[in-house]
Amino acid sequence: MQVEFRHKGCHLDDSLKELVSKRVDHLTRFLDEPKRVEVFFEENNTKAKEDRFLCEVTVVSHGYVVRAHSTGLELLQAFDRVEGKLRHQLERLKTKVLHRSHPHHRGAKVANEDLGEDLEVRIAKAKSFKVPTLDPEEAAFQMDLLSHSFYLFSNAKTGRAAVVYRREDGTVGLIDQEAD
Repeated sequence: MQVEFRHKGCHLDDSLKELVSKRVDHLTRFLDEPKRVEVFFEENNTKAKEDRFLCEVTVVSHGYVVRAHSTGLELLQAFDRVEGKLRHQLERLKTKVLHRSHPHHRGAKVANEDLGEDLEVRIAKAKSFKVPTLDPEEAAFQMDLLSHSFYLFSNAKTGRAAVVYRREDGTVGLIDQEAD
């Protein structure tokens, strides 16, 4: 497995690359030979010392993309934090894929004892309503009137299903159904 390293504003020596490669290789034992692993380090110019270095690791394997990022006072500390997050995500993915592939496990409640989490999705509430035909601007206005974080509607311009949603930066986003 080849690990691709990228960096911005910092220097990566060969010993760090070798250590990170070994630890990433150990992490990816949860997957069948990943297609690509990218490790990105960046030095941030922030006032907070604990956020000086950013590390982001992306693992691409058989249709799944797993990404984790974290910051730290040193490059290795940032990677240590990412490693924990990545391990958690890869364990969950492997458990989910494993149980999905075995017919006798389908429909049964799957619990990860180490993490104490249920991996089965439960729908807590179902709701039906008429989908209005609106322009995206009108739908955004309706969303604000209802104080919701998203609003489902039929786009009057395209005639297809669409969703407007409130983004983290306060702006409104639009997701529109693709034409067949």
